[in-house]
Amino acid sequence: DFLDIPLTIPEMTLPYTTLTTPQLNDFSLWEGTGLKELLKTTKQSFDLNVKAQYKKVKDTYSFSVPLDMFYEFVSQGSKSFNKYFEKGRDNTLNFLAKSFNSLHIPNSLRKLSLPEFQVPRTSNNIIIPAMGNITCDFSFKSSVITLNTNVGLYNQSDLVAHFLSSSSSYISALQFKLEGKSSLTRKRGLKLATALSLSNTFVEGSHDSTTSLTKKNIEASMTTTAKVQIPILKMNFNQELHGNTKSKPTISSAVELKYDFDCPKLYTTAKGEVDHKFSLEGLISYFSIESSGKGDVKGSVLSREYSGSIASEVNTYLNSKGTRSSVNLQGVSKLDGIF
Repeated sequence: DFLDIPLTIPEMTLPYTTLTTPQLNDFSLWEGTGLKELLKTTKQSFDLNVKAQYKKVKDTYSFSVPLDMFYEFVSQGSKSFNKYFEKGRDNTLNFLAKSFNSLHIPNSLRKLSLPEFQVPRTSNNIIIPAMGNITCDFSFKSSVITLNTNVGLYNQSDLVAHFLSSSSSYISALQFKLEGKSSLTRKRGLKLATALSLSNTFVEGSHDSTTSLTKKNIEASMTTTAKVQIPILKMNFNQELHGNTKSKPTISSAVELKYDFDCPKLYTTAKGEVDHKFSLEGLISYFSIESSGKGDVKGSVLSREYSGSIASEVNTYLNSKGTRSSVNLQGVSKLDGIF
């Protein structure tokens, strides 16, 4: 019930400034911050659950290690040491026999030898167990929002990571769904694919990307879309990127943005779009870049209308014989009653 307890905040001076905050008397967090309209009661409770699980898989990874040379080195070293020992034994016994004629040296001493040492032969491969499957579930429930999240990492024929989070609430702005998935394929090279998506009352978006790596080619692509829709702003964004090295290294990109801004309280509007394209090609013998863009806007500021547009083109070509480039830029603007 602390939310409805009146608070008194004294006057304070902000650090490193001469500004002071006014004194606040009998301020209620419950009513003054709008929590009264958001929450049903001052007595808040929630449920929280977390579950994590790991499951082993039968797959293993084998790494070849050339241990034959190590075994041979140790074996030869053991044999050489035994020969030095036997030679030293015989020389010592002969010296004792010549120095002490009365001394009787047992013949069994000449059979004295070191124990035989042999390195055990094991596999030349190191076996490492494969990573298992990991999952984690998270849930949160209160009087305002219910949140569920699941995260998983799965080691199957492909390595897959998955993420899913969603919410439900009587407040539409708090409802959303966020999902992501990434997979790594190891057949015929490497291929990494990623996908993300977000949905909400005000914001929607998606992202897809793929990267492939083989012995002969590298290829990548990416697509991103976004949509914003709030009372004063509507916006659409699209972006594409592609690149590969099949016949020659190439990269191409395209970006598109459309927007519509309308704020009646400020008597301001703006509507327009922007397009941009880019391409690159390159080999050892030449290098080429092309870029083009255009944009326009139309709206009003304090009920005074305005408009404008801009366009540009840039081309560059470079080879062993020289360089060729061109630039073209155009722009038009208009403000009602001024120019």
